[in-house]
Amino acid sequence: MPESDIEFPFNHTGEFTIGTGLAGAPTLKAILSVPRNSSTVTGHGSLTQAINPPLHANTTFHGLVTQEVFGGQSHQMYSLHGVPSPPRVGATYVTQLSITLDGIWGKAGKASYSYHHGGVDAPIHHVQNVPVKVR
Repeated sequence: MPESDIEFPFNHTGEFTIGTGLAGAPTLKAILSVPRNSSTVTGHGSLTQAINPPLHANTTFHGLVTQEVFGGQSHQMYSLHGVPSPPRVGATYVTQLSITLDGIWGKAGKASYSYHHGGVDAPIHHVQNVPVKVR
């Protein structure tokens, strides 16, 4: 079996800033960690938005990270589910988060996420294809 050019071990923690940076736009900041020799991801995030009343939601994330190499280009994809932190009925939190980074452990990419805001019967809000920066 041929050796792969992709190096594992997944031993990485990053600070992800997701949003356009425009005034009044939501911003999601998350610290995500992938343990060595694993494809699982865990972390914590905070969704904020300067509106009245202000939006502030803490979320605990868990999910998977995968890699794709095609046509000489590589991408790393995170697929995460969130739960409110601390858990409580009607809490505002990010329900799903998908991140695609340009390159393996890349420093930029795109993300989409959904969040529940406004109580138990409130609609789910969707934010799609916003920039991601990783530190």
